[in-house]
Amino acid sequence: MPELPEVESVVRSLRDGSPSLVGLRVRSVDMVWPGVFSPLLPDLVPSHLEGCRFAAIARLGKYLVFALDCPGRGSLFLIVHLRMTGRLFLVPESAAIERHTRLALMLDHGLALRFDDPRKFGRVWLADDPETVTGGMGPDSLTVSLEEFAARLAGHRRHLKPLLLDQYFVAGIGNIYADESLFRAGLHPLTNSAGLKPDEALRLHTAIRSVLEEAVAAGGANIDGVFKAGSFIVNVYGRAGAPCRVCGTPISKIRVGQRGTHFCPHCQLPGNMEA
Repeated sequence: MPELPEVESVVRSLRDGSPSLVGLRVRSVDMVWPGVFSPLLPDLVPSHLEGCRFAAIARLGKYLVFALDCPGRGSLFLIVHLRMTGRLFLVPESAAIERHTRLALMLDHGLALRFDDPRKFGRVWLADDPETVTGGMGPDSLTVSLEEFAARLAGHRRHLKPLLLDQYFVAGIGNIYADESLFRAGLHPLTNSAGLKPDEALRLHTAIRSVLEEAVAAGGANIDGVFKAGSFIVNVYGRAGAPCRVCGTPISKIRVGQRGTHFCPHCQLPGNMEA
């Protein structure tokens, strides 16, 4: 599933690429699969979007947030969650609609913004305020301060792995980068968050920031071929039975909170595991 680094790479490609999506106007809308919208509002989509111009692109956790300037209406936000297999990209309008295309926005200069999603898990929202969709999320895991992170840790008594996956704790981390961050911090995924010492909280905060920053710079991780441009090299995720890159111990895999969890039993020694 695309996580913070992969979503950030999409934001940067659309915002900073050539051509850039910013400044382009929506001329028409092709709702290939109306069910992509949540809630379902296909009759309203064309009238809401046609004539709107993309003013800015941002990321909130794993959400892409497109700010639109709409004549006679003011600001509107198009919000996208890629879920497991969603992809957003600019193509020539003349490019054939592909098998998994769910939404296409025809733009200025003969371009189109396409949303492809083979498994149909991704969703798109239209909102006057992005908080109606993203409200309640925790601080962004790439920018959360050590002080806020430590305070949030102290307020929970949970295993670290499911806590990091909780978007209301910190936003943006999924299965891949939770495993990678815990490995880099040298913390077992079943460690109780309430029992972390100050130096362990610092290690975890530092590990999360460094792992995410490196993954963003690498364009994400190339897992299952979804983000083929990603070059971030994982140390534990998906490497069950392979030797740890640090100590050579075989990587273990367990299930924590119904999620496959990878760790090195030598580098990530069990600590306070009561939860």
